[in-house]
Amino acid sequence: MWRRKDFPYRKHFVKHKCIFVHIPKAAGTSVLAALGKTQEKGRDHISWQTYKKCSSRKFNAYFKFSFVRNPYDRALSAYRYILSGGNQGAQDLSVAQEIAQYSSFDDFVERALWKGAFRSHLLFLPQSSFIMDANEVLMVDFLGYFETLEEDFKFIAETLGIESQVAHHNKGNTPASAGNVDMATSTREKLAIMYAQDFVNFGYTP
Repeated sequence: MWRRKDFPYRKHFVKHKCIFVHIPKAAGTSVLAALGKTQEKGRDHISWQTYKKCSSRKFNAYFKFSFVRNPYDRALSAYRYILSGGNQGAQDLSVAQEIAQYSSFDDFVERALWKGAFRSHLLFLPQSSFIMDANEVLMVDFLGYFETLEEDFKFIAETLGIESQVAHHNKGNTPASAGNVDMATSTREKLAIMYAQDFVNFGYTP
């Protein structure tokens, strides 16, 4: 029986004997819904280390997976999401007010992210920090991609022995276009440096 104190091993994880490392703005809400997660407030955007620390037995036994996204697309999606108020909680609304001071995404990257502001915010942390160890070793059994969400989740469903399909929730207007998003060349260059680890680890082209 699942109990609240079993966090971070939520009910849907225990049921399917799996661990989904939910990286922000990489289709995680859609994946959780397909696993049977009910609509609960809050975000479980935690790294593999937390799961292992809380229960190394489950961490070793459960099927572990995650999804990543082109860093350019993800950064722009995170910006638009939080600018719109995010989850509409007090903290997200407060951050939205701060970000609204910048005239555009390019301006936000130039005068905020590039200079260190908001770098520690969950939405702007490197994806590698959630699923790679200090030696750049992938700590999940399967890595899916936002750009091939349905195909990759089909494999996950088959592995877990569940009959479920993924439907894209929280879908913004940022195209899943392998990084072909509208932003200044200088912005792309700065993001390529800030998220160099993600580009290398996950095979994206800066």
